[in-house]
Amino acid sequence: MGKITKQLKNATFEYDEESKVFTLYDHDGFNGTIELNKIYAFAFMRFVVRMAQRNWLRSTKSKIKQIQENNEEVETEDPNQLNLF
Repeated sequence: MGKITKQLKNATFEYDEESKVFTLYDHDGFNGTIELNKIYAFAFMRFVVRMAQRNWLRSTKSKIKQIQENNEEVETEDPNQLNLF
């Protein structure tokens, strides 16, 4: 067991498997730090996924509405989906 770390340009995310703590650091390192226990980390993850799905679905619906308003032919398949063979 250990720590899982993801470094980005302006933030670092870290998960400690032993203590079950999710930590976010700002771009300066340790000036702005947020620590979440496993319950709050899971709740935060659900919130982020919900917002991502909401924004993705909103953009798809608005594209379909624009096409229908312009009386264009609506595609039955979503071009954002992957084709599996």
